[in-house]
Amino acid sequence: MNKNEIALLAPANGQVIALSKTSDPIFSKGTMGDGFGLTPTDNTVLAPVSGTISMIAETKHAIGITTKDGLEVLVHMGVDTVGLKGEPFDVVIKNGQEVKAGDQIATMNIEMIKAKDLDTTIMTLITNSSMKLDGLDVTEGKAEAGDTVARAYLKESKEDSSDKKLSYDELATFIIKNVGGKDNINNLIHCITRLRFYLKDESKANDDILKNQRGILDVMHAGGQYQVVIGNEVTNVYDAVMKQLPGLSDNPSP
Repeated sequence: MNKNEIALLAPANGQVIALSKTSDPIFSKGTMGDGFGLTPTDNTVLAPVSGTISMIAETKHAIGITTKDGLEVLVHMGVDTVGLKGEPFDVVIKNGQEVKAGDQIATMNIEMIKAKDLDTTIMTLITNSSMKLDGLDVTEGKAEAGDTVARAYLKESKEDSSDKKLSYDELATFIIKNVGGKDNINNLIHCITRLRFYLKDESKANDDILKNQRGILDVMHAGGQYQVVIGNEVTNVYDAVMKQLPGLSDNPSP
């Protein structure tokens, strides 16, 4: 395998489908990054790549893995399963743990999810694909857990002193400044990949400056929120932002 190529494994036994064929437009339109879906036939969930566990959702339905090449891979178990508050899931790894491709990372009770009339599809997403990938080939069809079902082709890395990776505190300062400053922020929450700001005036935010900063994948305006897409490290960045906004958590959401 070429050094600029990474194999992605099937995270479970089941049927691999193109991301565009999945049921939720947030995934199917590539909003969360490139990847593939898999409809599981049993409950064991494996790591699709080797790397470091960089995020475990509080509701256990999503796990982030960062590879040594800097790919941020998200394993998202089921669609709209965040509302199940972790009940169908058992995570068997910890944040910061090193895993190898094919290691078990979780179990999901697919019958419980089906009983709630929810889609059990496991999404394997590269949340920073726009920055890191030249392409992704996916092989659709029946697969066994651990089979190679996709190949990610990495962009050539280029050293650029202007593309400095900021610390979490530095990135937090940068984000606050470019969403219009502290006085422009009514409230802030986060999901598994995004900072979700409630701003007084979204026109004060600098979309292009934010998008071009390493550590930020994209920005979006949706549902009355100004969303800064971070990826698997969102919890660390959120904590750093909140440290610089004392008292914000006491403010009611608009």
